[in-house]
Amino acid sequence: MALGAGTILEARDLCLRFGAVEALKSVSLSVHAGSIHALIGPNGAGKSSLLNCLSGFYHPWSGAVLFQGKDIGAKSPPARSVLGIGRTFQGIQTYPSMTARENILTGFHSQMRGGVFSALFRLPHTLRQEEAFTERAEEIIAFLELEQDRHRTVGDMSYGLRKRVDLGRALATDPKILIMDEPMAGMSPEEKGDLARFILDIRDHFGIPVVLVEHDMDVVMDISDQVTVLEFGKVIADGPPEAIANDESVITAYLGAAEPAA
Repeated sequence: MALGAGTILEARDLCLRFGAVEALKSVSLSVHAGSIHALIGPNGAGKSSLLNCLSGFYHPWSGAVLFQGKDIGAKSPPARSVLGIGRTFQGIQTYPSMTARENILTGFHSQMRGGVFSALFRLPHTLRQEEAFTERAEEIIAFLELEQDRHRTVGDMSYGLRKRVDLGRALATDPKILIMDEPMAGMSPEEKGDLARFILDIRDHFGIPVVLVEHDMDVVMDISDQVTVLEFGKVIADGPPEAIANDESVITAYLGAAEPAA
């Protein structure tokens, strides 16, 4: 599919400080509709801090975060989720004693309409809503190829499958954009390949742009449309993967300056 040209999520000159440490120094970022936008950089570069500012867990000292052109700086993480900003974290955010299907169904809670009375007395509109959510959960299960595991307890699953269920829960929030923090950390090469395929399908089939922090450079260069590089809280490069791969400042940040010839 052709990539959309419009900006859906934007950071403007974000500055964030923890005591004497400047985590972000005038960081700007534009995520375009229909794109996969990777954030890379050495440990401590500010990548997770930036994601937390975008999703509302951190509030920058200065600068602005805009979603679909509107300033959302005052919005809480739940409010941003309702707007359509989905999020997965480095750790797995699933309920281990529940099944895969039940975990995915929890993602619909922010979309539920009606109070305790309608839920208690099983009013018709509540039943219709539950049926719609169950149908949508089954679609997500099929998309993530979890049909054989829908009724398995998540705590009994492999790490890769649990990460897949976690992604399903995020998709159940009906995101307009999906933010993923190191989604492939701890995965085997085969599990990474599966998740990379799902991320591409999220963009191509659902039209959902993705922002991800990822350390596997092969994955980043294979699936990303745009790459932003951070070092010590500053953007040192931004562009398509092929340009980033040949950027001297990026090579230095990752590999260190070359030793002078003897």
